[in-house]
Amino acid sequence: MTASERFRIDRDGPVARVTLCQGAEGNTLAPPDMQAIGAAIRAEGSDKTVKLVVVTGEGDDFCLGRRIVPGVTPPANARAFRERVADAILGVYENLRMTPVPVLVAVQGRAKGFGCAFAAQADVTIAEDGARFSMPEMDGNLPPTLAISAALPKMPAKAVLDMVLTRDEIDAQTAHAFGMVSRVAPKGGLTAAVDTYIAKLADRDRDALVAIKEYMRLAPTMDLAGQARYGANLIAVEMTSQDKT
Repeated sequence: MTASERFRIDRDGPVARVTLCQGAEGNTLAPPDMQAIGAAIRAEGSDKTVKLVVVTGEGDDFCLGRRIVPGVTPPANARAFRERVADAILGVYENLRMTPVPVLVAVQGRAKGFGCAFAAQADVTIAEDGARFSMPEMDGNLPPTLAISAALPKMPAKAVLDMVLTRDEIDAQTAHAFGMVSRVAPKGGLTAAVDTYIAKLADRDRDALVAIKEYMRLAPTMDLAGQARYGANLIAVEMTSQDKT
């Protein structure tokens, strides 16, 4: 299969929908798939008519992690791993951060490894009651430092470390308590919860949404005074925009 066959893109008014569409395979993604979906999310969110990007997965599970392609030789050394695998994974996280508008991820079933980190990195994550999250890489004594890099900006360090060291699955309620999940939808109510969230954003000004996303991305890197000044500048620009009526 080509990377484009792993997901599809649809438009619903101001919403770009990206759907992982290989549910029978757990919506796993190989590095080329990751590069393609990361670029697609960022491109959709950069369209001036789009206010929100929503990522969902077909089937029982949101995403079971990295796909191992039969017949493809594993990287032979550290440099090859960095170029063929790590850079693709880190590129997804970067594209999620740099997409101008919010990215919402809806999780059902399991989000495992890369799928868990993807859900953590999103701006908004809605999990269905019964969803489960895990970082099992240490089962094979592989330190999941890439996944940790995605989770740390969103979650307390001790919560991330607990998931990494124990490899235990956590439920949606625990993921919410840890800060990985924004909201927990009732069983069978994930689609309705996502639609409700979309309705809250669809009639908002795109520039305001972009400003919020930018502030949330950059403010944590500043000291308190810098956060305040940058926030004042952003809101001043938004309030005085020539497009406002």
